[in-house]
Amino acid sequence: YWRAFRDYPRLQGGFVWDWADQAITKTFDDGSVGWAYGGDFGDKPNDRQFCMNGLVFPDRRPHPSLIEAKHAQQYFQFALLSQHPLRISITSEYLFRPTDNEQLHWHVQAAGETITQGSATLALSPEGQSELTLSEALTLPAGAEEVWLTLEVIQPQATAWSEAGHRVAWQQFALAAPLVLHAPQPAGEAPELERSDSAWTVRSGLQQWIIDRESGLLTHWLVDGVEQLLTPLRDQFVRAPLDNDIGVSEVERIDPNAWVERWKSAGLYNLTARCVQCDAQRLAHEVVIDSSWQYMSQDEVVIVSHWRMTFNAQGQLHLVIDGERATTLPPLPRVGLNFQVRDQEKPVSWLGFGPHENYPDRRTSACFSRWERPLDEMSTPYIFPGENGLRCDSKALDWGRWHVAGDFHFSVQPYSTTQLMATDHWHQMQPEEGVWITLDGQHMGVGGDDSWTPSVLQKWLLSEPKWQYQLTLHFQ
Repeated sequence: YWRAFRDYPRLQGGFVWDWADQAITKTFDDGSVGWAYGGDFGDKPNDRQFCMNGLVFPDRRPHPSLIEAKHAQQYFQFALLSQHPLRISITSEYLFRPTDNEQLHWHVQAAGETITQGSATLALSPEGQSELTLSEALTLPAGAEEVWLTLEVIQPQATAWSEAGHRVAWQQFALAAPLVLHAPQPAGEAPELERSDSAWTVRSGLQQWIIDRESGLLTHWLVDGVEQLLTPLRDQFVRAPLDNDIGVSEVERIDPNAWVERWKSAGLYNLTARCVQCDAQRLAHEVVIDSSWQYMSQDEVVIVSHWRMTFNAQGQLHLVIDGERATTLPPLPRVGLNFQVRDQEKPVSWLGFGPHENYPDRRTSACFSRWERPLDEMSTPYIFPGENGLRCDSKALDWGRWHVAGDFHFSVQPYSTTQLMATDHWHQMQPEEGVWITLDGQHMGVGGDDSWTPSVLQKWLLSEPKWQYQLTLHFQ
């Protein structure tokens, strides 16, 4: 919408509906205290959680969507004019006031580490534009990757509504970097491979992996004899429905066009996995295990998935995952995997977009950098639980001794998709035995033009019937 407003000056709108989640606190029959909404007061008929669509919680704590709205509506717009020299333009959208309390701060980072930075005082007239040269010759260190320029407009002085140092606008631009050819790591001798009637066992140093031959799943990952997995690694193709996925559909009045009803009708929430391949081979420097599954809805194969698991002497697991869905299925909500591990009792660190929750079509307010957050900040406690906590387009995830590399979206939280779907009030969510790590190769957008129609734009749907993604997992 805001791109359209800027492209067409006569276009008006953009009114936010609603500002706040409309709920009040209540003591429930089980003695718990939490936010209550439609139907929690014996009121019939009711609109359930329909009024839980604000930019802030009832107590005015912000939703991630508030940060997105703020970024969309900021009063300064930026453009990258050139990289050599590093030159930008900045435009003020203030109609009447000049920039009398604004400074431009900028920095260039490679993989989240600052290379160079600077600042300049802004002198813009109302609706004025200025071009600035930030660096005559930007020099990147050898091997620089994931290079980003970040621009921020800061208010040095406090105002009636903001503290000194408040950021009023910002933007990021990806910068080109020379292609890096990584030297291959020493290959080493291939891990040991052992076959039994029930499993393949792979050993490398202190690490041991067990793949169940009947299910095809990686069921155990032991380090120095200690189990690290609470569940096997499995494909995941569903998400706990969002309000936008549900729309106006309800038990008494099903909307067959709602995404959640289309997914239910296709059987996505009740797929049965049938392993059709679990082969292993020991090569000169690695062990390769191929597992394939057919996912059945009733008696029909609707999804096929193939995992190539490569184990090397460094204790790394490299995954290449290919899949295909039947063209009769609706677009999937996600293509990924998940597994449960013990709480690492450390902050979650990642190289990617953050720091707050972001989704493919709600990501403009997220910044690419190296981030670190405590586990309890990796979930968004929406009063009506649903899919939450995703961080998009990440290159690395580090949590305790777990390390993941690739190009992926992820979430780390103590709640399963099953519990999110079964619970209708966040205060009733219960931490589980461990923590769920979800790694997505693709994830559908969340939409939101309105909350009663399937409004995800075509480019944010997983329309292609085939996919492939790669990940490297390492327990350090």
